[in-house]
Amino acid sequence: MRPFVLVMCLAPVLALAAQFDAKDSGDHFDLSVDGKVWLRTMTPTYDPNNRDETYKIYTHVLDFAGNSPITKGPGGKFPHHRGLFIGWKDTIVNGVDYDTWHMVKEECVQRHVSWEPLKTSDKTSTQIENVLWENSEKKPFISEVRAISATPGDDGLRVMDFQSKLTSKAGAIQLKGDLQHAGMQIRMSQEVADKDDAEVKDKVPAEKKSTQYVLPAGSTVEKDDKVTGAWWACCSCEVGGKRYYIVHMTHPSTCKDVPVYSIRAYARFGAFWEPTLEEGKPQQYNFRFVISEKPLDLATCQSLYDAYAKSTPAAI
Repeated sequence: MRPFVLVMCLAPVLALAAQFDAKDSGDHFDLSVDGKVWLRTMTPTYDPNNRDETYKIYTHVLDFAGNSPITKGPGGKFPHHRGLFIGWKDTIVNGVDYDTWHMVKEECVQRHVSWEPLKTSDKTSTQIENVLWENSEKKPFISEVRAISATPGDDGLRVMDFQSKLTSKAGAIQLKGDLQHAGMQIRMSQEVADKDDAEVKDKVPAEKKSTQYVLPAGSTVEKDDKVTGAWWACCSCEVGGKRYYIVHMTHPSTCKDVPVYSIRAYARFGAFWEPTLEEGKPQQYNFRFVISEKPLDLATCQSLYDAYAKSTPAAI
C-alpha cells in the first residue's frame, strides 16, 4: 500500500504547469500562455514622420482565443489612449512641462530601448522592458523599467501585473495632472466608445448603458466620473460580441494615500496619483489586472484585491 499512498500524495505536485512563450517581432512583443497570446506590447521605432503611430509604448490585452486585441490602439476617440499605458499630462522637468499623457506635440516620446531575458516559473512569466522618456532633443529625462507578467488564475481568470520603475535623470521631477489625464490606466477597444456615443445620442440612462462598473464598498462616485476611496475598480464591457470583466488594482506600495480612480463610460479607467521623482532614486509602482469572461461581483473583486494587497510585489 505504501507505493499507492506515495503516488496519491505526489499527484497534486505533478499537475501540469502552464506553458509560456514569447516572441519579439521587432515592432511588437507577444507573451503567450498555453499557446495563446495574452499580451502584445507595441514597440515601434519612433518616426517623426509617423508620430501618431510611434510616440508611445503600450501593451494590448488580447481576447481569450489569443487572436485580437480587446484594448485600443492609435486613432479613434482620444488617439493617445492605448491599451495598458502610463503617463502624466504635466511632467515638470527643470521648469519645463512635458505632456507624457497626450504626447501630441513633438516635445517628448517614450522610446523602447531593449528587452531583458524573460523570467518564467511554473505559474508566471514576466517580460521586462527598458524604456526612455525623452525630449525633442533625444535627451532622456526619465528611465523606466517596465515589467508585465501573465499568470493563469483560478476558474479561468487571467492575472496580469503591470510594474513600472521610474528613475529621474534630470533632477526632481513632478508627475502631475488630473484624474482623466494622468496615472496608470487601461483603455478598452474603440468599439466600446462607439457604442457609448450611440447610447448618449439615444439618451440611455447611465444605469442601462452597456458599460458598467463595480466599485468597492464605501467608495464614492463624484462628478466627472471621479471615484474616491477606492483601491480598485472593475469595468464590464462588450468587445467582439463578448462581455469582459476587467479589474484594475493599485497595490498599497504604489502610493501613500488612496489613489483617485477615473471610470469613463467608454472604458478608459484607472488610477491617478501625483508622485515626485528624485534623481537617481528609483520609484516602483505596482498594479494588477484580472480579466474574466465570467461575471465578477463586488465580493469577488474585493477578495481578489485583498489577496493582492497582502502580497509583496517583486522588485524589478
